[in-house]
Amino acid sequence: MSGGLDSATSLYWAKNKFDQVQAITFNYYERINREKIAARAITKLAQVNLTEVKIPFIKEKSDYSHFKRKFNSQPSQSYIPLRNLIFYSIAGYFAQVNKISNLVGGHNSTDGKIFNDATESYFRKMNELMLQGLVSSIDCKIFLPLKDKSRPDVIRLAKTLKVPIELTWSCHRQGKFHCGRCYACKQRLNAFSLLRSKDPAPYSK
Repeated sequence: MSGGLDSATSLYWAKNKFDQVQAITFNYYERINREKIAARAITKLAQVNLTEVKIPFIKEKSDYSHFKRKFNSQPSQSYIPLRNLIFYSIAGYFAQVNKISNLVGGHNSTDGKIFNDATESYFRKMNELMLQGLVSSIDCKIFLPLKDKSRPDVIRLAKTLKVPIELTWSCHRQGKFHCGRCYACKQRLNAFSLLRSKDPAPYSK
């Protein structure tokens, strides 16, 4: 649960599909505070328990000088080495000890074009590894309900599921409101524009 539009939509998708749902979020080094606020607010409204895992030693690539030299595009600003391998391994651990058999991830069709560890083939391999790493009868499978959906598609689904879109946070910058200028904000605004709809989330003027 990142607090973004994709994870919030996946949460509500899970609530619609499964009888019991829990959420997990990861507080890594200098994570944007508004993401934490959004994750807490959305799960509270959805009446879902949120587990917050502190991993202060995990940093985004913008905090490492040698990554700055290798990456120039804005999407890679939030890149974390082995992010999904780390996050889903921890989520798999919590799922196993709590006898949870399904993990739901909020990755849309665009994510795999930017990050190699967000592709469908990557998660297929991860599902195989998780099964090999578990020794009890509780098998754990990762579901990606948004894997074939574009950003406009996700927004359509969010509206259908009555996701509190106004509470979600996508901006890559610290602040009280979405900046409207970073890569994530531009992609989000463009998706709403394609749908001829107004984003209910607050933006800086």
